[in-house]
Amino acid sequence: MKTSTEKPSGKPPYRLMADDLREKILSGAYAGGKLPSERALLRRWGVSRATAAKALDILESDGLVVRRRGAGAFVNPASGPAPGRMFVATLIADMDVREFFSAVCGSIADRARSYNLNLIWGARREFEDLARDAPLADYVERCRASGVRGVFFVPQDSPADGGRRNREIAETLREAGIAVVLIDRDIVPFPLRSDFDFVGIDNVQAGYRQAAHLLSRGCRRLVYVSHAKQVWTVDARFSGFRNALEENGLPADAGLLFRGDPADRPFVRSVIRARPDGIVFVHDDMAIDFMPVWEALSRRRVRYIGLDDISHSRSLGISSIRQPSRFIGEEAARLMALRLGRDTLPPRQVLFSAELVARASSLGGA
Repeated sequence: MKTSTEKPSGKPPYRLMADDLREKILSGAYAGGKLPSERALLRRWGVSRATAAKALDILESDGLVVRRRGAGAFVNPASGPAPGRMFVATLIADMDVREFFSAVCGSIADRARSYNLNLIWGARREFEDLARDAPLADYVERCRASGVRGVFFVPQDSPADGGRRNREIAETLREAGIAVVLIDRDIVPFPLRSDFDFVGIDNVQAGYRQAAHLLSRGCRRLVYVSHAKQVWTVDARFSGFRNALEENGLPADAGLLFRGDPADRPFVRSVIRARPDGIVFVHDDMAIDFMPVWEALSRRRVRYIGLDDISHSRSLGISSIRQPSRFIGEEAARLMALRLGRDTLPPRQVLFSAELVARASSLGGA
């Protein structure tokens, strides 16, 4: 019999086996309490004892199973499915990377169904109301009235209040018994971490890889270009960018970070005056808006790279860092299911590596 472990996904067999068992546990398939015997597990998944043991280690560390020597593995009574189908919702502050968040939410919706959860897509206006200091009690009451037990929260970029409202939203939801999983960015300044579950990419590594790629192409005067927003992800990526420069014995001061409107000519001129031979962009959208203005104002050729690998970037030949949006969504749904299953382990931070996709913008002549 074929199982889900045979589907190509890029995950190792022990992780696929653990994921499949987790879904069955949370959906109530093992309501009797005992998992199949070791022999049955090995036969069903076609794996070695070591692989099966590693999968069970993951489930045990997640608090889903308890193993008893000589007796086998049992479902932890505290991790069984909650009665009835529950609802979870998205609360996304900024849809500036629409393709990425749409893909993540689509993945969450697909995976949530296997955990007996229904996803309600929140409207952008909903967060805008909250950001204007709308009563949080009203939002909490709407969640309760709709049966929403958990919220996938993407905090607001560049809040004028220093992130106070983001923290209020997350903490108020938790106090009301509504689980919160943060996606993409945290609610505290980098490099601090909050005490909420968090799923995203390793942004320090992403910034490092962007810079390292341009350095490998012969660039020596790199700058980092971002929107004007003060964002957790930007600070993390710029930290990785600076690490790459320092490793190569190059200046890595804060003056290499340029924040502004990519379509604003005075801003683009300020970058031109730095005479870079390589530009790292915080997002592909920045590169798409910035480079036509650069080319209108300067004859200097420059290599550049973005992040997110949106479809327009592919057609324009822009090098980028591709975020694993499907895996981010799947992992966010898994963490939510664990929290709703009365999981009591400390907050988890799950960071994925992102893939470098090199194209003409960084491979062509500078």
